[in-house]
Amino acid sequence: KLINHKSIKMKKIIFVLSFLICSISFSQDIPLGDNFFKADFTVDSVTLGIESNQMNVSGDVGGGYGRVYLSYVFTNKMQTKDSGEFTGLAWTQAGETFAQASLQGIWKRNGKIFELYTFDNVTDGKKTVGKGILDFVNKTLKFEASQFE
Repeated sequence: KLINHKSIKMKKIIFVLSFLICSISFSQDIPLGDNFFKADFTVDSVTLGIESNQMNVSGDVGGGYGRVYLSYVFTNKMQTKDSGEFTGLAWTQAGETFAQASLQGIWKRNGKIFELYTFDNVTDGKKTVGKGILDFVNKTLKFEASQFE
């Protein structure tokens, strides 16, 4: 029996298109924009390691969080070029109100800076998503973030 290569190629194209259409149809947008805030941090310390690097930052933050301390662990488990993942913890104090958060996301190098994309789970029940610009030379980490439900 002869194999019809055009038929096989067409079936693959139809399968890929069907998969993409289904993915788009069933995907949901994360509602961003509520409680948008900026967060500017100073890099307090960096500890270099073989399998991971650690960084501590602190700063005064909007969104009702006050003084915030964050600790990150950066890894590259998939050994991708100029990118990887991170986890971390945060602790905040605004007057007598305290909160903690778990941090998780990805990082990528973009020229002389690093971009961080983070999803955070906070003990006050809020979920936060943000994009940060990390500049080691200037010892700054600047985030634009918002909360989602």
